[in-house]
Amino acid sequence: MSESEQAYRAGHIEDVGFLDLRYARTEEDLAHIKSLEDVGLVLIPEHLAGYFARVRMEDVGVVVPVPQDCKVNCMTGQVRLTGEALAAGDANTILLIAGQAFVSGEVISVGYKEIRVYGQFFAPRESKSVVSAKITQLSGQNFFLPAEARMVMGKQEINREFLELLPEPSAFVIMGEVTFNGDVSRELLQSKIPEIVLMGKIVAPKQLQPLLEVITKEKMGEIVAE
Repeated sequence: MSESEQAYRAGHIEDVGFLDLRYARTEEDLAHIKSLEDVGLVLIPEHLAGYFARVRMEDVGVVVPVPQDCKVNCMTGQVRLTGEALAAGDANTILLIAGQAFVSGEVISVGYKEIRVYGQFFAPRESKSVVSAKITQLSGQNFFLPAEARMVMGKQEINREFLELLPEPSAFVIMGEVTFNGDVSRELLQSKIPEIVLMGKIVAPKQLQPLLEVITKEKMGEIVAE
């Protein structure tokens, strides 16, 4: 028996990215779990969430209650969906997203009974009224983004040549860190990046900071002048 198996049987679970406890029907099914440590995501039946809250937890990311009295389509991690996929959802099924979901394309309707989000939900801005009407639970953030936006999730350096090569103006969604070089002029920046949605960090020369503040329409990160 491995150390991890021994720890599990002893009631201590640690260093697990995803713990799925949806099999449990009664409190007795979970009685062997005494503590959790360094666990990223836990799925727990909704009617057992109160009981499970007594378990000692340390460095546990998200505990997601999952209903058992109806059908649930559970998506975890980084998920990419299309407008067509949302429209084709079953009217008797709950779409539960634990992680990050990116919706692309036109969203005309949402077929699912409801959407529950534990994490971050990104959808086209034009779909806001349609999608918002279906989100019944939100633990995290939802973002409605400009169409055809470029997404930056890691680190990226933007210089004059990069902007000049952009075929047309593009909105930027920055979740990572973007550094603007000193050779980028205010005129070039304004002509190529009409809008920024910032959830990460921008580092830029001081002369660009005022313009970046203006074109950043939604800001949950920081703009740092160097």
